[in-house]
Amino acid sequence: MACKRGPFGSIITVQDEYKPGDPPPDGYLAWHEWADVQRKAGIKQKQCVSCGKWRVPVELSGKKRTYQFQTAKGIVSKTGPTCLDCETTDSDG
Repeated sequence: MACKRGPFGSIITVQDEYKPGDPPPDGYLAWHEWADVQRKAGIKQKQCVSCGKWRVPVELSGKKRTYQFQTAKGIVSKTGPTCLDCETTDSDG
């Protein structure tokens, strides 16, 4: 991120150019710029069934996992995606 001095002493921050499908960058402001590009391209997040974090398709492993949870009507089984972080943690252990 570059900072420039604007007119009247204001500070202007300049972010990198992001394309749809790029992996998320580090840094708060850069992440929000990246997220705007992904949202405008129609890329939606999915929740990892292992850690519960919301991830974009680039961050998902492509493997599905079945999980069960209790509801008022009984036990329900669903299948959902896992993220790359959970997949590498599971395969290391």
